[in-house]
Amino acid sequence: MGFGGCPESPFFVIGQNGRAQSRIGTSFASPYALRAAVGVRAFLGPVLSPLALKALLIHRCDVSDHPRHEVGWGRVRQHAEELIVCEDSTAHIVYQGEISPGSWMRAPIPVPAEVMQGNVEVTATLCFATDTDPQDPINYTRSGLEVRFRPHDGKKKAEKQKEANSKPYFNAGSLYASESELRADAHKWETTLHARKVMRGSSLSNPSFDIHYNAREGGGPARTPQNIPYALIVSIHAPRVKDLYDRIVRRYRTVLESLRPVIEIPIRR
Repeated sequence: MGFGGCPESPFFVIGQNGRAQSRIGTSFASPYALRAAVGVRAFLGPVLSPLALKALLIHRCDVSDHPRHEVGWGRVRQHAEELIVCEDSTAHIVYQGEISPGSWMRAPIPVPAEVMQGNVEVTATLCFATDTDPQDPINYTRSGLEVRFRPHDGKKKAEKQKEANSKPYFNAGSLYASESELRADAHKWETTLHARKVMRGSSLSNPSFDIHYNAREGGGPARTPQNIPYALIVSIHAPRVKDLYDRIVRRYRTVLESLRPVIEIPIRR
């Protein structure tokens, strides 16, 4: 959602007669929402892709206490600093790149080496771009992603099990859901996935997302599947760990790169 003006606070444009005229509507809401993404690019430079900027807008949307079916992803934040500045006890991590068809990609979720006390909130937004089959509305997108969340690398069902146990994240159902269930509950073929989970800090140890790229064409196997671009935003919020950001930076100093503004960011109080 974005503000498109109202009778009390409209947008003003120059009319054909050269005079200012008041206007409202979604035609103004869209560019006004885009303004925040443009601001992020101005602050950080070209380091973030357009897809990552889209994921960031959705990731940081404000839902307030409104039902999801009424406000969608929520209201786009108006100021760039609201999108990129980490609040106390919070760290935002950005992944971006390409995924190969049929492959698995692991995206580690950075957490401190020490066990985090209390509850921890993990929020993730995954966006990708794909070709479409416009003549086939049932199988419209040609790409889909399946995501497995592995919260604790030391917990395995069997002693010889190679990978840690996984849990549902973007869907609330079974890990062994059918194709129809994955479409309905996990939004398997949708190009945007977003979820938020609260769990005990002690249940997280080197957590990660494993992402699998499925390609199709006309509802069947793809003949020549291509790599697709993706962007993943992950936020960790641990209210009882005041220096969470610094701990993560110290632990992953050779893995993660801090995003540094190329111009000064004003701090609003």
